[in-house]
Amino acid sequence: MPSLNQVAFIERAVRSVFTQAGVALELLVVDGGSTDGTQALLARLGDEFAPNLRWVSEPDRGPAHALNKALAMARGPVIGWLNADDEYLPGAAQRALAYLTAHPHHVMVYGHGEHIDAQDQPLGHYPSRQPAAGLPGFADGCFICQPTVFMRQRVLQSAGGFDESQRTAFDMELWMRLFAAYPGCIGWLDSLQARSRLHAATITSTQRGQMMRESMQLLAKHLGHAPLHWVRSHVDEVLAEHAAAPSGDDARAQLNQLAAEVAPLLSPADRLALRQWWTSDMRLRLLQPHLGLPVGPDGWLPASAVLRVRQGAGQRVVMVGRHVSSLPGPLEVRICGRDGHRITHIVRQPGPFRLDVPLTGACGPDGWRVTIEMAPVFKPSEHLAGSTDHRSLGCVVDQVQVLA
Repeated sequence: MPSLNQVAFIERAVRSVFTQAGVALELLVVDGGSTDGTQALLARLGDEFAPNLRWVSEPDRGPAHALNKALAMARGPVIGWLNADDEYLPGAAQRALAYLTAHPHHVMVYGHGEHIDAQDQPLGHYPSRQPAAGLPGFADGCFICQPTVFMRQRVLQSAGGFDESQRTAFDMELWMRLFAAYPGCIGWLDSLQARSRLHAATITSTQRGQMMRESMQLLAKHLGHAPLHWVRSHVDEVLAEHAAAPSGDDARAQLNQLAAEVAPLLSPADRLALRQWWTSDMRLRLLQPHLGLPVGPDGWLPASAVLRVRQGAGQRVVMVGRHVSSLPGPLEVRICGRDGHRITHIVRQPGPFRLDVPLTGACGPDGWRVTIEMAPVFKPSEHLAGSTDHRSLGCVVDQVQVLA
């Protein structure tokens, strides 16, 4: 169990190990020098579960290094790896050991996993696939939920342990290495084995760009190239988060650098598609550090949208758009700030228009929030009743900027 500043979760993780029935086990916790009270907690748990719990706390070079240190200390023939914020479900170890005993030629077994949040609430099942997916299956995403995995120690030792050059994708790197070295020798348990926790401090949340790069490098190494959808998924997440809460960082420069780094990992066709997408996606073209606007890739603004501007960025926002609604007649644009200040703008006919939105009143802790709503001036005809097409009441945004 690698650990660093997970005092809020590690006791639950440890107890999920020692409530595994019907197996003889030891738990090795390698802590990276936590400063949040983890060491005192481990000392107490070490006394409670002695001699089956051993732990050390000292600086390390990252989680892969911590895992290799634990591997060097391990005495059991089967290794399970649980992060300090994850949990085993009852019977997980017993099911895995029974499988490996019944299948002596298999080197590893895994099963279903479930995502939970910081309060232990279920978030949904991990998108697991059975081993028949093989190496090509990783092109769609890592389909192995890490805490569900149990491996033979001799195989992990002979494979050289964990690749410490990988900062985030060391689990996927190991799975792909084992799939390549031991085809047909990876087992599957059709049962829910573990819970994988998602919260703000996880590698998945804090190092997504690095994880995407490393994963695509692995795919290019094993499969020849990495699919473009890895980039699309990451960019969609970054842009959606920026629209909801502008960070002030130069997200456009960061995404441009990312695109340049991963382009050589793509097939020639995907490299061309990347270039075309990068120049046509209006979310990228409108991206600004202090401003967030939830437009679609084609520039469409929803019929109801929230414009967000960080404090100190400017005094007003100017938006240039085009009314291209499928509805006839004028379009009413209602603008409302957090302080209740309202502006109504009537777009008389399809074509370009300009909105000048003053940032008035008190600024909230998350900056300015301005609601933009659009509605037809006339009563919609019956054939539009129940329509969910946002384009019937929307516009295309061509420019947006914050001015002093």
